Amino acid sequence: MTTPDTEPILSLSSVVAGYGAGDILKGVELEIRAGTVTCLIGPNGAGKSTVLKTISGLLRPREGRIRFRDQELGGLSARARLRLGIVHVPQDRSLFPAMSVWDNLLTGGHTIRDQKLLRRRVELAAEAFPICVARAREHAGSLSGGEQKQVELARTLVLDPTLILLDEPSIGLDPKSRRQVFASIRQLAGAGRTVLLVEQNARSGLAASDYGAVLESGRVHLTATGAELLDNPEVARLYLGAAPDQRRAPEHATTATAPTAAED
Repeated sequence: MTTPDTEPILSLSSVVAGYGAGDILKGVELEIRAGTVTCLIGPNGAGKSTVLKTISGLLRPREGRIRFRDQELGGLSARARLRLGIVHVPQDRSLFPAMSVWDNLLTGGHTIRDQKLLRRRVELAAEAFPICVARAREHAGSLSGGEQKQVELARTLVLDPTLILLDEPSIGLDPKSRRQVFASIRQLAGAGRTVLLVEQNARSGLAASDYGAVLESGRVHLTATGAELLDNPEVARLYLGAAPDQRRAPEHATTATAPTAAED
């Protein structure tokens, strides 16, 4: 739970959602604090990606409420939520491989009419992710998977997001690229963005996160800081593939001291 003097920037209350006649989410309760990184972990089919889709508006919940800042998101389209500052980065690579890195970066601002504002946003994004300048003229398809993900993250900054939803940002990446991507995610939070990510590589995801939540069978069953979940014997046994004293990779550090999500 959040402390009394800190209101969550995002809250999900009793959210039920699914596809066709089946419900994947069965009463999700979750709270996210501003300026933090929160990682959702859990088995395949638990509903992790479905949580992101209900927040971004790609999927409408059957029941429950989603609140972002002081606004209820129910009834708002995905485009309207984007205008509020909610950006969803899908699992699949979304760059245009035959276009240059710089042109891919510019596509992030295709809805921005003010050219002066667009230039400023692009400059700030390129400053945050120097690869966009260093490899500006190269085809995006020539970059490694980790480099492409950095360009995708830079492109989201052109929209000046408040909340960034990341679905499996490290999928298919080698260890070095994975470290680069999670360092970039920490950089986003350090700049005041809020990040909610789904990550199958639970160890790396939790190590890079302030907070974590375990999703099982469509419900949040456990919430804590990322470090606490890494130290939890049951979490280690089920999701980390090692005992707590074996699980921590020294590639990330967390500084959080309290959970962000309401326990189920």
